[in-house]
Amino acid sequence: MVNQKVLVKDKHRKKKKFLKYFLILITIAIIILAIFLIGFFTKKTPNQIVLENPLKDLVFANTNEQGLVNKQAVVEQAILQFNAEYINFLLIALGVENLHKSYIGYGNPVVQINLDGTSWTSEISNNQFQTSQKSSEDKDLLITLSRQEAIEALLSPDMSAFMKNSVINGNTQIEMIANKAELASKGYLAMYTQITGEEVEIEE
Repeated sequence: MVNQKVLVKDKHRKKKKFLKYFLILITIAIIILAIFLIGFFTKKTPNQIVLENPLKDLVFANTNEQGLVNKQAVVEQAILQFNAEYINFLLIALGVENLHKSYIGYGNPVVQINLDGTSWTSEISNNQFQTSQKSSEDKDLLITLSRQEAIEALLSPDMSAFMKNSVINGNTQIEMIANKAELASKGYLAMYTQITGEEVEIEE
C-alpha cells in the first residue's frame, strides 16, 4: 500500500513538471510571435512621393497622329514655362525620397537648384515640397545644371539613370554645403550615393 501511494505521487509530479515546461515553452513562443508581429506592423516603409510629370500635356500637344513627338518644340516651350512643378519632379529623379527631417535637431532638408543663373529652393517636409524661386542661406545641398538638361531629364524614360549619367558627365554638379553630420542625419548621404555611386565617409 505504501509503495502504491508513492507511485501515484510520482506520476502526478511528472505530469506537473511536464505541464510546467510546456507552459513555459508556450509563453516563450507567444512572446517571440508578439515581438515579430510588433516589428512587422511598425516597420517603417520608405518615403514614397508620387507626382505627375509636368511635361505630360506639352508632350501630348506636340505629338502627331503617327505618335511621333516633336521633342524640340516640347523643350522650347518647357524652357519658357519652367516652374516649381518641374523642380519637384526633378528632385524625385535625384532621390529626395531618401530625405527626412533630421533626427538630431537640424530641421527639414533644404535643397537649392541653380539653373542658368536662376535659383530655386525646396524644403522637403512630410513628403511635401515647399518650392519657390529664390536662393537660400539655409541650403544643405546645391545642385547646378541647365534648364535644358533638367527638361531632358523630365523627358527621359528613366530620370534617375539620366541624372546619374548627367552627374558623371559633369552636366550636373552637386555640392554639399552643410556639414556631413547634418547631411547624414537628413538622408543626403544615401541620396548622394544613389546618384553618384560614391560612398561618403563621415569624419569623426
